[in-house]
Amino acid sequence: MTRRQLAVPMVAALLGGAVTAAAMTAGGGGSGAVGRQQGLLALETGGQLSATEIYERTAPSVVSISARTVQPGAAAFQADAGNDLTLSTGSGFVIDGDGRVITNAHIVSGVTSVKVTFPNGQIVDAQVVGKDEETDLAVLRVAADGLDLRPLELGDSGNVQPGDRVVAVGNPTGVKATAGTGRISAADRSVEAPGGFVVDGLLETDAVIEPASSGGPLMGADGTVVGITSRFGEDVGYAVPADLARSVLDELEESHKVIRPWLGVRGRAALGGVELIEVHANGPADRAALRPGDIVESIDGVEVHTLAGLLGEVDERSVGDTVELQVVRAGSRGNITVRLEERPATVPGG
Repeated sequence: MTRRQLAVPMVAALLGGAVTAAAMTAGGGGSGAVGRQQGLLALETGGQLSATEIYERTAPSVVSISARTVQPGAAAFQADAGNDLTLSTGSGFVIDGDGRVITNAHIVSGVTSVKVTFPNGQIVDAQVVGKDEETDLAVLRVAADGLDLRPLELGDSGNVQPGDRVVAVGNPTGVKATAGTGRISAADRSVEAPGGFVVDGLLETDAVIEPASSGGPLMGADGTVVGITSRFGEDVGYAVPADLARSVLDELEESHKVIRPWLGVRGRAALGGVELIEVHANGPADRAALRPGDIVESIDGVEVHTLAGLLGEVDERSVGDTVELQVVRAGSRGNITVRLEERPATVPGG
């Protein structure tokens, strides 16, 4: 996200492997020479597309997002003059012919108006359908009439492996799309999201992702979207995998937010299971009389050995479900039933 005063020009610096669309398309179909000159090396053979081919197919679908926020207390005439008016910018892409657009949640969080700029220069108003701060995903909707919508396909991110080549496409300026090439560095990163909760399973890439290019697609060699880029880290490029994004987007369409179950504990791996090091006051585990020092051996009969494993099992359930934990306390083993509640927006006490 780039959040700044309106008077500041929206100029995106082209870094490393990022190149402008004008330079990329000058060579037509993407010859090897042109690709190498622009840092767009051809991908592996065997039916896979070159980076230039991926860009040319993807760029018409990638849009620029600008969202305005008037700070509390600002008068309308002051905002128009550029005082107390901030602008968030980022990228997104079209996912269907009905006018749905994916972008980052942080770009549209708390804003008063959102506009989408399409590659042909059309600028339209957008409605925020829903957003999920934890995965940094949001769904926008624009009126489809009169727009040249080019939906991208969410691919299968479950097959993504470290070393796979990818292309990160964005539209930071609203004028020309940019792209950065690279590889998947890791396919299962865990990162602390806003609110203090940890997001698992993120893709890490060394492809350049400019600040205002986040929210754009991370394209695989088959020309499908394997992830949605995000600025989870300042020095490392991350993307929410397409499989996770697909489930989040379905919930955003239905409920306008993602409702997650919550156990209300922090813990660490220990001999025989997961030792609880914190039980959040008035949370589900606290209500069930779990205590710091308890070792959780299993949940509904499934053995757990890490906190991620325990919370992963919780995530498979729904708010209101009850789970049975096998717990060791002071050398004695017993079962404790916990009723899961809705996860709060932030970690209590965080």
